[in-house]
Amino acid sequence: MTNQTRTNFQRLAQQYLAPRWVVLALGGIFVTLSNLCSAYYPRIIGQTVDTIARGAATWESMLGNITAVLLLTIGSGMFMFATRKTVIVTSRKIEYELRRDFLAALERQSQRFYDRMPTGVLMAHATNDIAAVREFLGPAIMYSANTLTTFAFVLVLMLSLDPLVTACALLPLPFVALSTYRIGKRIYIASRHVQEEFSELVRHAQEAFSGIRIIRAFVREGYEESLFTTQSNQYITSNLRLARLQALFMPSMMLLVGSSQLIVLLVGGWRVAAGTMSVGSLAQFFIYIGQLIWPIAAIGWVTGIVQRSAASLDRLYAIMDEQPELSFPMHSAQLPRSFAIGCMHVSFRYVPGRPILEDVTFRLEEGMHVGIVGPIGSGKSTLVYLLARLYDPDSGAITIGNVPLQMLSMEDLRNLVCVVPQEPFLFSMTIADNIRVGNPNASDAEVLRALERAEIAEEVLRFPQQLHTVVGERGILLSGGQRQRLAIARALVGQPRILLLDDALSAVDTATERHIQAELRALHCTTIIVSHRISTIEHCDWVMVLENGRITAQGTHAEVLATSSFYRTLYDRQQLEHRLNVELPNA
Repeated sequence: MTNQTRTNFQRLAQQYLAPRWVVLALGGIFVTLSNLCSAYYPRIIGQTVDTIARGAATWESMLGNITAVLLLTIGSGMFMFATRKTVIVTSRKIEYELRRDFLAALERQSQRFYDRMPTGVLMAHATNDIAAVREFLGPAIMYSANTLTTFAFVLVLMLSLDPLVTACALLPLPFVALSTYRIGKRIYIASRHVQEEFSELVRHAQEAFSGIRIIRAFVREGYEESLFTTQSNQYITSNLRLARLQALFMPSMMLLVGSSQLIVLLVGGWRVAAGTMSVGSLAQFFIYIGQLIWPIAAIGWVTGIVQRSAASLDRLYAIMDEQPELSFPMHSAQLPRSFAIGCMHVSFRYVPGRPILEDVTFRLEEGMHVGIVGPIGSGKSTLVYLLARLYDPDSGAITIGNVPLQMLSMEDLRNLVCVVPQEPFLFSMTIADNIRVGNPNASDAEVLRALERAEIAEEVLRFPQQLHTVVGERGILLSGGQRQRLAIARALVGQPRILLLDDALSAVDTATERHIQAELRALHCTTIIVSHRISTIEHCDWVMVLENGRITAQGTHAEVLATSSFYRTLYDRQQLEHRLNVELPNA
């Protein structure tokens, strides 16, 4: 176990266990009382055996001893039940808090984090790793306390019977410690490898389920099945390696316990034959050694849990400790008085040496409708992400009303600026609930009005369940154009002052697109539209052409048409396509 792992366990104890020390201490008292009851009844049995051996047993004494053993057994069970109600229930509550804190850590991360972290890996962290840590917080702690108290009580009682036999019976214990250390270290390494294999397996399964349409369209079922089988076999191999180590641990412990019993039989039998130990005392020794079987076996089991949870805890804290690249103030230092957008000498790159935007400068007045056009890979979507502060520029500054984006709190910025991507994400819930993601307090009337502005209200009202229609995972039950318009409605219901449409009208026909643009103009919000269609751009107040990460032309539609060869070529091509589409049906 590394120093970092020890530090992580200390943090776990301080953050989640320390606030519940009273409940955990109560659990410790319960397990102590349970083991005290268990440790005392062999003394009664030993006394009974000696009484019978002397021929002094009576029904009254036998009945009293049986009753005492029965009461102690019941008491031990009741206290152990109380232990589980305190320790195990507490571990479930901590599991909930740990999962909540892990989700909160994910929500703090910037977009760059998700660009490099597969969803399947995060799912494995949120499920398998947290469950492994919970096993440490519950069963491992409970059985560790159980083992310690059992050893303590049994050792004291064994010493009170015969110190020599006790010392001989405990001779194998150093080998127990050595086996625990050496095999436990290998279990930790194997556990970490198993967790990594599981993350990769979940990642591949999640991607396959998400892309099932593509897999079927390209007849890739056989390839995906082969790949998944290979990864499953790797996971099985890692698990079997871990299982072999754990299987080696348990027989080793049992062998050492068996050797203790053999030593007690030899030394204790010799002492009984010599008349220095009673038969009842020898019987007690065998019962006590039997009581040590589970605690010793639990050492191996708990060791496995601790090593697995150590690997999982390292992975969890590696995510939770990662500092987000974007930091937002709790409260905005200054709110913009206007909603003009300023972009001054902005440059950006996702990876060093590969610039996406270079020295981009422009100013857009409040309420303007702006179109951005350019070749694929010219940086149009990246510019939209920077305006929404999903990323920070490497150099330069972006302002709203002369207030830098870095001075705005996340809540204020998200209320001001809303992005609608080309491929919108819809949740597997009703249309109304999806729209209310943009404004949780929106009434049905406000939801319907947003749908009307997005030119989809009539279609929604034709559905049997209307606003309560469930759209399926990622909106799979809707067409591409319907998904885009629902995403626009979701943005509009929040009444943003700046609306960014990243090719969000690409699946909408031209007539519907014009109606939506007219509705957007009526809102008087600053709107930036990224599109490849001139019909979308030409009615904007301002047009910008991005090529190779630089603005090569900007102005009105007519001005850009006269100065940009790219824009002119795109315009002429689409005009020709439009004429052909009109003439061919009439031919």
